[in-house]
Amino acid sequence: FGVDLKGVFAAVKDMTQGRARGASTITQQLVKNLFLSHEQSFGRKAEELLLALDMEANYSKDEILELYLNTIYYGSNFYGIHDAANGYFGKKPSELQLPESAMLAGLPNAPSVYSPYTDFIMAKKRQFVVIDAMVRSGYIDENTAESAKIKPIYLAH
Repeated sequence: FGVDLKGVFAAVKDMTQGRARGASTITQQLVKNLFLSHEQSFGRKAEELLLALDMEANYSKDEILELYLNTIYYGSNFYGIHDAANGYFGKKPSELQLPESAMLAGLPNAPSVYSPYTDFIMAKKRQFVVIDAMVRSGYIDENTAESAKIKPIYLAH
């Protein structure tokens, strides 16, 4: 339903002990990015939970994912997948090849660390993590993965 209750309860428990950690689904992250502050409090987490449930009731998973991809930060002053695809590769998202898409998919985790403009080697390592996860999840086979890992990446700037 757009909320990982087990993760939320674990995060609340950690918060009471002075430790912060993430436990948000994509829907919760989207709600936080669009409507809430990034303050770590019980009240904000409760609002996030209620808004996430409301969003899940009114939007499809594909719509939520599209909204999320179009609002998150990809590093190098690029917000949203369109700006990131254009900024890093000079392409529209629909024109991206698997190696480029995998590199972009790895950026939101730590955009300043994984930006190919900041540290290309770290960006490639993160790209490999994404590609390996795609293999484990059955989205691509090993041959496709290995081909994507060795395909050259050409940055726009």
